Amino acid sequence: MFARLTRYEGASPDAIEDALETKKKVLPTEYGQTEGMKGTVFLVDRDSGTILVMSLWESAEALNASEAEAARLRDEVTSSGETASVDRYEVAIFAVEQTPPLA
Repeated sequence: MFARLTRYEGASPDAIEDALETKKKVLPTEYGQTEGMKGTVFLVDRDSGTILVMSLWESAEALNASEAEAARLRDEVTSSGETASVDRYEVAIFAVEQTPPLA
């Protein structure tokens, strides 16, 4: 599994909710929305106005194949005064508690 970590910085802490909503409306947030994407995690530091978006990918090939679309979407959701930086990683360990299925 591989991950793309995008850090959005520079938004006013007062406008963090608007910045977060814009990103949630445009960026793929659900499994299956984008081929090879396994999930997304949004992290927020409300004091600094920083938003981290981590997308998880089934393979390096899937991550690489998504780069052009990711760049286009990143440009679309980066608001005035904000910067976006991107790093890519191989996921070495992935362990989370799973929610039990709904009855």
